Amino acid sequence: MKRQYILLLLIFSSCAQKANTNSIKDTVEIPSKVKDVEDAVDTVEAVAQTDNSTNFKEVLQKLKQKSVPLIDSTSFDSFIDEEDYKTINTEALKLVKIYKNWNNPNYNYRAIDAYRLNLSNKFYTVVVSVLLGDNELENRLINYDLNGSIITSEIVAYDEIAEGWTRYQSKIEAKKITIKYHVLVSDDDASQMEINTLKIEANGTLKQLTIDDVFYALVIKTLNINSKKLIPSLQAFKILPNSPNQAVVVIPEVVEGSEEEHYFYLNTHIAIVNLETKQITHQYFESSKTNGWVSDAIVLTDIIIDTAPYSVTDNIRAFGIKTHFVGSSRANQYESENLSLFVKLEDKLQKVLDNYEVLNNGGEWDGFCFGKFIKEEKILIISPQKTNEYYDIIVKNKITETNNFEDEKGECDYKETITHQTSVLKFDGKTYN
Repeated sequence: MKRQYILLLLIFSSCAQKANTNSIKDTVEIPSKVKDVEDAVDTVEAVAQTDNSTNFKEVLQKLKQKSVPLIDSTSFDSFIDEEDYKTINTEALKLVKIYKNWNNPNYNYRAIDAYRLNLSNKFYTVVVSVLLGDNELENRLINYDLNGSIITSEIVAYDEIAEGWTRYQSKIEAKKITIKYHVLVSDDDASQMEINTLKIEANGTLKQLTIDDVFYALVIKTLNINSKKLIPSLQAFKILPNSPNQAVVVIPEVVEGSEEEHYFYLNTHIAIVNLETKQITHQYFESSKTNGWVSDAIVLTDIIIDTAPYSVTDNIRAFGIKTHFVGSSRANQYESENLSLFVKLEDKLQKVLDNYEVLNNGGEWDGFCFGKFIKEEKILIISPQKTNEYYDIIVKNKITETNNFEDEKGECDYKETITHQTSVLKFDGKTYN
């Protein structure tokens, strides 16, 4: 069948040359001697691909270019007059690959406008306005690779004429898209709004950002932290339960070493952010020289935000930052966790408890049975007593001592002894001791 197709194609080309001098032969020379019919197929397909790529780039260059950042709030109000509707080469833009029913007249899909953005030299970006029938309109951002193939697409603006009312609008920036969804179910209901943020990756793909991703980026940018000196696995984000419009963001910054070697010194960046205004309201910085955020033979594995109710005064509730460490020796096992407490002070954060050890678990064993382990677990409880206007903190310490040994049958057994201790932390005017 393939051979018959090629013979017909060659005959058709020969006839067309007599009737029209501007034939495919004028632009591409068909080999006079084709050793194999398959060579002819490859030649024709290569010509078609080259023409498509060239056609795409020509169409792209003719589109108006806009600069970022920009707000795309396209709606039916944007297309009132006849001259608002443009003729768009939908074949070159490959819209049929996005809209599966593009060629079905029952759906009545029409492209009525388009513009391009220069977001990268590694891919092309086009935003196309598409009518979906008579009642829906959307603007779709499409990223193409350098050959004109579609990488991905996303709706960045939307409007409808129906009983319900839905609108999308977006802020498009060089590296991210922030989409706001407005929905009005009926005239009696208030409009509802949701926000979605997409990161534009270097290869042109789009990644949906979670709320913590958004505020990590905000704090890094606002505090001018070098993005090449971060360990994302140690970053932390948590909404404050007593203030749900605020969250704590922790960004450790590498001063020396690397995550791969498990050897590094970290500066401390802590911020309180307002989730609605996307502003930093309070911040704290501490150098690696004093904060204890060091990883070497004892590896810093985790940084945790602790939002337990540490109500240190009647009006002030502290939050905690825990650093978790694990030893790298199998024979001398070790694990620890330190807690620091912070309170808001004007636009700063003040540390009122510094690296207090709340977990210490370690010991030695022979790798088979014999060994001794001691584990201390401390719980902090706010006391009704005050010192320097701050409530004292009662510390309940549970100490578990475990001895591993061989019994009379030569089997490994253990004996566990548990004791309790209580101590009190008092505020000296600056910190708890």
